[in-house]
Amino acid sequence: MHQKLPKEIDPLRLAQNGLKLAGQLAVTEMPRLLQSLVSNEGIVDVDIAFDVDEVHTPFMRGEFTTTISMTCERCMKEMKVDLDVHCLLAMVTNERKIEGLAEQYDPWLLENSDDVLLSSVIEDELILALPLVPRHDEACLPASEWSSADEMAEEIEEKVSPFAVLATLKTKK
Repeated sequence: MHQKLPKEIDPLRLAQNGLKLAGQLAVTEMPRLLQSLVSNEGIVDVDIAFDVDEVHTPFMRGEFTTTISMTCERCMKEMKVDLDVHCLLAMVTNERKIEGLAEQYDPWLLENSDDVLLSSVIEDELILALPLVPRHDEACLPASEWSSADEMAEEIEEKVSPFAVLATLKTKK
C-alpha cells in the first residue's frame, strides 16, 4: 500500500531522520515534462529513501518508473516510452562542496532552507532520462521512405555539371 506523497519536503530533515517515501504522482503535476509529451496521461511510481552516509553527507536515493507518450521523430506518430530512473543525489548547501562529493553522487544544490516541491525534483530526473531523439525500435516507415547514401550518390552523379560545357571547349583546341 502506497502512502500519500507530500507536496513539499524538507530534504535535510528527512535525511537526518532516514525516512522513506513511496507513492504515485500524476504526470499532470509536472508542467516542464508535459512540454515534451504528446498527452498528459501517466502516473509515476515513486520510491525514495533519504539518509546520511558514513561521512555525514545527506543523500536521496530515488527510483521513478512511468510510461509516457512522445512523438516518434521518424514517423511523427505517438509512441510509448518506458522510463525507469534511478538516482542518487547528495544534498549540498554550498556550490564549493560539490567538488568534494563521492563519485557515486550527483549533486542536489539546496540554495536555502525552504521546503522543496517534491514533484519538481522528480520532474528534473525524468526530464534528464528522456530520449534525445525518440523513435520506435522497429522500422516505423515504409520501405519506400528509406534511402541509402549509395542511392543518393547515384542521383548526384546523374546530374549534369554546369561546367560540362567548359570542359568541351577546352578539348576542342
